[in-house]
Order: sequence, then C-alpha cells, then structure tokens
Amino acid sequence: MINKRPMWTGLQSCRRSICRFAILCAACLTCALEAAGNTCDKVVISADPAYPPLHWYDGTAMRGASIAVARRIFSDLGIPYEIRYLGPFNRVLAAAQSGTIDLVVTLKDTPERRSYLSFSNTVLLNPVAVFVRRDKLLDIKKWNELASYRGGVARGNRFGEPLDSFIKNNLTVQESNDLEASFKMLSADRFDYVVTGFYPGRTFLLATASDQKIIALHPHLSESPNLAGFVTQSPCAAYLGAFNKQLDRLSKEKFIERVIEQASEEWRQHPVLFK
Repeated sequence: MINKRPMWTGLQSCRRSICRFAILCAACLTCALEAAGNTCDKVVISADPAYPPLHWYDGTAMRGASIAVARRIFSDLGIPYEIRYLGPFNRVLAAAQSGTIDLVVTLKDTPERRSYLSFSNTVLLNPVAVFVRRDKLLDIKKWNELASYRGGVARGNRFGEPLDSFIKNNLTVQESNDLEASFKMLSADRFDYVVTGFYPGRTFLLATASDQKIIALHPHLSESPNLAGFVTQSPCAAYLGAFNKQLDRLSKEKFIERVIEQASEEWRQHPVLFK
C-alpha cells in the first residue's frame, strides 16, 4: 500500500520552508547592510579654511600644505577621497564630532579632540608664537609674563597641552572670528598680542604687507606638532596605519617641507582675505 501525505501537511511543510528561506534572506540582507555601513567608500576630508599656508579656502576649493599632503597620501594608496569646504573651523570640528566627515587636516592634539579623533603621526611642526605690534613690543620670555596683557586668538584654535590649560586658567584672552580679525584688533590696540601658529601668522602678515608693523616674538611659546585627525567612529579610521606609513615616507623624502614652501609662495602670490 502506498501512503499518501495529506495535502494540508504538504502545504504546511512548504510554508515552513518558505518561512525559513525568508528569514535566511532577511538575515543575509541585514548582514550586507551592516557590512556596507562599516566600509569606507570615500574619505571625506576638511580643514580650517583660514589658516594659510597650511590650509585655506580660496573661494572655490580648499588649498594649502595639509591639503596637499592628504591628497598625495590617498592618491598613493588608491583610496577615493573628497576635500570638502564646510565654513569656519568650529563647523569642521562639529562635523567631525557628528561623523559627517572622516578626517580633519591638520590640527593640534588636545584631550577634548581626542574624545572623537584618532590622531596620526606628526604631519608637520607648526610652532606657536606671540605676535605683537612693532611699536608696542613686549619683553616676554616666559608664559606667565603675558598675564598682565590683553591677548587674542582665532576661534577654534588650540595649541596643545600644557599651553591650552595655561591660557585658559592664567591669561586674559578673547576669541575673534579668524586670524584676520585677530590681527585687525591687534592693530587697533584692542589686543596687546595675538597667539597663533607661526607659519599662518607670518604668511598672513607677508601677504597683507603688515610684516613691518606686526612681528613674532622669540622664543616661540611651544613647538608642538600638527597632526591629522581621523574620526574615531568612522570606518575610514581603519586607514590610520596605512596613512602613517605613507606620512613617514613623505617626511623622509622632504615632500612635506617642499609643500609648505610651495603653499607659502602660493598664498603670497594669491592671498585670500577671510570673509
């Protein structure tokens, strides 16, 4: 005798198979979507738009030594990238905190920034200097000697520890919109000094023919490095190791020194005042 399976039993078995297949497909799709979300298809890069010769916005694109280094590294690695202008530096940092971008070039390492950025090896050295009016020179050899004067910094600028903490806790310093505004306030006698990176300060003064009126004091306040900061939560942070290897190679080849000189000359030839 041949036993025949009831039709409803066959249908039930078929439904179970379909359900299992559907669950498997859903699981595979979920895994695929999660994997897609954890890959870096393109590194989105931004920087302070008002910090020549390291990085600036010329009205069309971001330029400068830091930008040139990033372009070279990702081109050598064959990794797609986009240089994105976002406006003032505080917006760039906010975009990094929210994960809108993947990399900030270049900036100082601070405890606050370390909470959301993973820093590279040294990209370049950017000494921090005190700039003063030539007709109102200050005799400053130690940090605490600035305490009785009015200082200025561009909004968003940080210089690394322990200098940042010293400025916050011991000095009277006011933030301005950018480096141009800081130097204007110094010229107008609203500041006694301005603290900024030596290279951006010197480059700006040369380009605006102000280098005879405003000068940098020596010695510099600090010799802290500028680094590239990958957004820690970004999948692109996986490239940090490869980035560092290329960075070290370019440093040995003196490529970084050359692009600083080239960017300085480019800015002198075509300065863009910040708006």
